[in-house]
Amino acid sequence: MGVRSGGLRRRRGYGESIKDLLVKLRYYASIAMDLSLYSLAFGDRDIAVEVLRIKREVDEIYRRLIAKMLVALRGYSEAPLAVGLLSVSSALDSISDASADVAALAIRGYPAHPYIKAMACQGEAVTLVESARSVEKLPARVDVLVVRRGGSYEIAPVSESILKGDLLVVRGPWDEVLQLAEALGSPTSIARCGAEIQVQAMGGDALASALLALRGTSKVMIDLAFYSLLNNDIEIAETVAEMEEYADKVYHELLELIATTSYPGGARENVSLIILSKSLEEVSDAAFRIANVVRYGEVAQVISTAVEEGEEAYVRVRFKGGSPTTLEHLDLEDRGFIPLALYKPRLRDWVTPVTPSSPIEPGDELILKYYRGGAEVERRMMEELKAIGLKPTRAERVENTS
Repeated sequence: MGVRSGGLRRRRGYGESIKDLLVKLRYYASIAMDLSLYSLAFGDRDIAVEVLRIKREVDEIYRRLIAKMLVALRGYSEAPLAVGLLSVSSALDSISDASADVAALAIRGYPAHPYIKAMACQGEAVTLVESARSVEKLPARVDVLVVRRGGSYEIAPVSESILKGDLLVVRGPWDEVLQLAEALGSPTSIARCGAEIQVQAMGGDALASALLALRGTSKVMIDLAFYSLLNNDIEIAETVAEMEEYADKVYHELLELIATTSYPGGARENVSLIILSKSLEEVSDAAFRIANVVRYGEVAQVISTAVEEGEEAYVRVRFKGGSPTTLEHLDLEDRGFIPLALYKPRLRDWVTPVTPSSPIEPGDELILKYYRGGAEVERRMMEELKAIGLKPTRAERVENTS
């Protein structure tokens, strides 16, 4: 990789770079956050114990990162850079701390509030599967996020060969994860998430809706914050700062609702709801701290590198259409874009998660995720957005200041 101007360096033969360690921290923190929710929702002590094991892995990575920064720091002029990097790594470490707090509830036997289980049953599953047999190829369409073989972890393994005794952290549709667990001879707690879970309240009950909004917002914020860091994208970092205000508002609304709502669940169930809510708020706060490093120029181009083709990217766009419509009618996913959040300027509110039926009006803004496929492919994708009335807000600002 060579020497970068401005400070911290990666030396040949010196092992993992600072960026490598930050990426690992972010990866494990995200997995711990998802697993802790499932451990609490289904009362799964095995998953909770794995969260604590991942927490110890994060602590070890954090120590290696601090040591590497101390060795790489070459003078007082690089102190601001070190402060920025410490802020980022500390924020990521705090996410695993928050996840461990949630997992501890499952270990102590606290029953999950009914809305927590309902929330866990939304979208894709992220859970553990322990293989009771060896297979050469995965028998289901799932993403294997981590494999623990013996005492060591392997992130995003390339090989689909699974050995007996391997512990897999997987993500995918519920039915595919269940198919994988069955093929590997391993029961999984998500089998208890079925038709008996009544999730209709997630769309109508104020407490349930606030919980879902806080979880969705915090997850989007972490993705955006880390992207802004690795790409020095100030606009995305500013978006995270905007979302933090919304997350704080939802969090305080959630606490008020917990204090005034008696159904469903009793005192112990409400404890699980309060701890989870606080942990989600800490995640959003960590994302805000990471974004501030970018907003205030503490890292600049030292961490950011040229983004390789195929990596995730994010864009903020404003709807310029002539009349209200729904996301479904925009066919965004068919065009290669995944809508993550919707901003309503008139209400100063964010909507997350979004659904195909989510209404969008002229002036509304969307955060979209897509995968880069080269400059020409990206140019065509942006042209398609403009054709359906969606214009990148960054381009608008450039035009206004020229």
